[in-house]
Amino acid sequence: MLRTGVGLSTRGDARAAGREAAEAALAAAGGAEAALLFATPTHAAGLPGLLAAAAEVLGTRAVVGASVHGMLAAGREYEGGPAVAVLAETGLPAEPFLIPDLAGEEALAGEQIAALLSQAPRAEDLVIVLPDPRALRPEPLLEGLARALGEAAVVGAGAMGALSDPPLQWCGERVESGALAGLVLRGMKPPRIGVTQACRTTSELFTVTRARGNWILELDGRPALDVYREVAREPLAADLRRAAAHLLVALPRDPGETLAPGSYLVRNVAGFATSENAFAIPERLAPGRRIALAHRDPEAARDDLKAMLAGLSGGSPAGALYFDCCARGAGFFGVQDLEAAYLEQALGPTPWLGVFGSCEIGPIGSRTELLTYTGVLALLDG
Repeated sequence: MLRTGVGLSTRGDARAAGREAAEAALAAAGGAEAALLFATPTHAAGLPGLLAAAAEVLGTRAVVGASVHGMLAAGREYEGGPAVAVLAETGLPAEPFLIPDLAGEEALAGEQIAALLSQAPRAEDLVIVLPDPRALRPEPLLEGLARALGEAAVVGAGAMGALSDPPLQWCGERVESGALAGLVLRGMKPPRIGVTQACRTTSELFTVTRARGNWILELDGRPALDVYREVAREPLAADLRRAAAHLLVALPRDPGETLAPGSYLVRNVAGFATSENAFAIPERLAPGRRIALAHRDPEAARDDLKAMLAGLSGGSPAGALYFDCCARGAGFFGVQDLEAAYLEQALGPTPWLGVFGSCEIGPIGSRTELLTYTGVLALLDG
């Protein structure tokens, strides 16, 4: 029977924080066969001592994690200061992994993970991946994971470092950068996963009629930037830099190309070329692709979060993980602890832990995707 426990420490001393968080998680779980441990970049220099103290308390070296922007736990959100969080689990087989030097080898990561498993991947498995986003080509990684892991569910978040320091990933007491850390939980039933988005679409679907690389030149036969400005409206239309922070591109992923919640990806506008009346996104689109424009909106994000939690209600999960975008939180919602409060209310007595990462990984339709501005919740039913 799966049992989980969560512990969090905001102590400034790395070793003491690791011990305190691990002790609380261990006491709540009643044991630890494996654990996820996250730390903010403040603790980067003290990680060896932190991880050693946590492993000693937990009684296992199957401790996996990454540096992240912040944490969510027990109805609170922790951003901008020292924090360590641990989710310990007992009752399920767990396979930890750390794949160094990810850059250029993303397509092989799935095979490397599958080779570590004592049994073939199953639909009941939850694969938690924590990549270094600097070393990440998303498409080869996700295609390789799908090919090698089959029906296993994949979720995760990108690691984050301080402005001048690299993101870090670890397994046991080995710390790397440019790596992929993770944990495979071998469950008894498929995990339940929900994705919540921070945007609402504000246009109909357009067809890309001319493109060059990452640049969208025409939509429905019209200059793409003219279309973008029309949807943005004043005053955003006159201030493209400001507009790019609010008006994003939605890419439908389901066969019917609908814009229902959870059926599309969101991508930033990466640049504007006013001389060509064009804009760019960090993805190459061929003519014929359909896109829409979407507005980042706190009220819509709050409603979508509530709908996602309602859709996953029922049952008594033994634990939960929430991978949240660092561009959400108090700075986006304008309210401290909003998401954590909704999670605490919805999950009740279920132990849960959330982290703010640089990106998110989770399902859109039947595909695992690299996500932005989203929250990905995985319920562990045992």
